[in-house]
Amino acid sequence: MDYKEAVSYIHSLERFGSKPGLERIGALVERLGNPQDKLKFIHIAGTNGKGSTAAFISSVLTCAGYSTGLYTSPFLIRFNERIRINGEEIPDSDLAEYTCRVKKVIDKMVEEGYEHPTEFETITALAFLYYYEKKCDVVVLETGMGGRFDATNIIKSPLVSVITKISLDHTQILGTTLDSIAFEKAGIIKPGGIVVSYPQEKPAAETIKAVCERRNARLITADADDIKMIALKPGKMIFNHRDYGIMKTGIVGIYQKYNAAVALKVIDVLRSSVFALGAKEIRTGFLKASWPGRFELIGRKPDFYIDGAHNPDGVRAFIETYRKIYPDKKAVIIFGVSKDKDYDTMLRELSSIAEWFIAVAADTPRALPVKTLSNEMRKYCKNVEFSDTIEEAVAKSYLKAAKAHVIAALGSLFYIGQVREIVGQITSRCLNNQIT
Repeated sequence: MDYKEAVSYIHSLERFGSKPGLERIGALVERLGNPQDKLKFIHIAGTNGKGSTAAFISSVLTCAGYSTGLYTSPFLIRFNERIRINGEEIPDSDLAEYTCRVKKVIDKMVEEGYEHPTEFETITALAFLYYYEKKCDVVVLETGMGGRFDATNIIKSPLVSVITKISLDHTQILGTTLDSIAFEKAGIIKPGGIVVSYPQEKPAAETIKAVCERRNARLITADADDIKMIALKPGKMIFNHRDYGIMKTGIVGIYQKYNAAVALKVIDVLRSSVFALGAKEIRTGFLKASWPGRFELIGRKPDFYIDGAHNPDGVRAFIETYRKIYPDKKAVIIFGVSKDKDYDTMLRELSSIAEWFIAVAADTPRALPVKTLSNEMRKYCKNVEFSDTIEEAVAKSYLKAAKAHVIAALGSLFYIGQVREIVGQITSRCLNNQIT
């Protein structure tokens, strides 16, 4: 099996759908020798902010000299982004090798009458094996969806269980209220463990607290007042932390103040155990941390952002930061979203900063058709177009924006990675033209 065959095989498992439960992943990792039981984890669940929080923590650990695995989903451009060690993606050759090995075990399981693992379960088991055999000191592990029945929850006793901001998303699976969703996310809390939580809204906070009490787990709630914002600029955020002083990061957003506070509380917990994490390594870790696709500046003149906000809460967070940096500028908004999302609310919110809407559809069966989406956009904005390709949408956005507007591509992570590639190619061509 080569790299292309490995990725093709993994994606072919999408046909098995998304099925909550730990039986399949349990049977699979057992046949792989339970590699997850030989690793140390920081386990992260939540609706928004998981990736940014994971990026901050893993970058600090890497800068402190620890071999650090990072497991996230989905990916922007290459599948390999989901499985990293010290910031480096799993090499193509390793992905092919480990996929082949895991596939052989799965084939044997199915022959024995076991239900076939899902795509996410297969990737998760593969990652556990890879991190173990590459001798990772610690793994920052992000859940896929939910927590209680998420495949990553097969791990036994994480160093810290982390719960980032909880809001309404995946309501058809996780529940329609904050407390019901919080209960699912809090499923990662283990008996006698340590929990670091984002400062949640009351229903979510009470649910998390109740789960911690039942499981005799210690709950630490991050305090955003530990951080004082100094500057928020395109591509840069500077803040002052109560214990660590002036800190800089390229992960930008008013809401990132809260994610940073959560990450630093986790760092405090790790420092109190066996991890040697000095203030210098912590500041360097934040400076080097990156999380593509979250208020990420990918082009200048005009400023061009991508953001994977795919629910109303994420969109509101984007708008809050946008208004802080661009108080007097409207934006050209490229937007694509899955059918099951609350796109009406997102469009209504985005219309407050939109001069133009351009509708797109990601290359996935879940995508809302562009004509349907553009009709919805016209409820909130008079300037609406749709594009049949991502390339066409980007080209139109430059024509609409000229130099007076900002461009932002939001919504599904299934397409903003393509936008990132296209804008990068345009920027590269412009630089080459200037040089020649």
